[in-house]
Amino acid sequence: MKLSSRSSALVSPRVLLGAGLVTVLSLFGGTGCTSRSLTGLYIEPTTGLTCVVPSVAAQFKAYGTYTEGGHATQTEDLTDSVTWYTTIPAVAAVNSSGMVTGVGVGTTPVLANTQGEFGTLKAESNIVVADPTVGCTSSSGVVKPFSLSIIPGNQILTAGGQTVRLLAIATYNNGENAGSRTTDISRQVSWESSNMQVATVDATGLVTAVGPGDATITASSKAADGTVVTATQSVHFEGAQ
Repeated sequence: MKLSSRSSALVSPRVLLGAGLVTVLSLFGGTGCTSRSLTGLYIEPTTGLTCVVPSVAAQFKAYGTYTEGGHATQTEDLTDSVTWYTTIPAVAAVNSSGMVTGVGVGTTPVLANTQGEFGTLKAESNIVVADPTVGCTSSSGVVKPFSLSIIPGNQILTAGGQTVRLLAIATYNNGENAGSRTTDISRQVSWESSNMQVATVDATGLVTAVGPGDATITASSKAADGTVVTATQSVHFEGAQ
């Protein structure tokens, strides 16, 4: 019985080596890659690019940057998962989805925060709320966009039914020596997809993947002088046939 008891306590050196190897792999990762980590956060539109009047809303978006050992960084839309707030609620209020509504004339920072890999991540933009009798206009009092852009950048979709929301940003001339302002007019422009078999887009700029291929999303707006201003963005769907 003693021999049996003693022999049962013996452990093969190979087993010990294997156990040690398992421990090392569990500590440092057996694949050579660390887990994906949220390390950055930013907001669009950026500071100085959004102007509204009281009771008018503008959509802000928050994007997180993820890093993974041995791999390129990835960016994901975190708009609905971050915490939004403005520092001067009397100027503008923001809801949990990043929609900022003008309250009173002035300028206020618009902020978002979330928990990252190494602590709380914060990002900041701002919004200008203009006097409703003047608005975000040129010195002549005519609201005239001289350019139109779509954000975020070109999109790659990977699954049927996947969606991404695009924003149409109009840049207005505020008059000589007054610089310029930009405003989210996503719900005022006309949206169009060049290939409905690849991706569709609704009246608010929401793009939905349909089938493999490439499509061009166009936003268009008519200026006060009748000029049609357009912006385009490409969408590539990598889904299987």
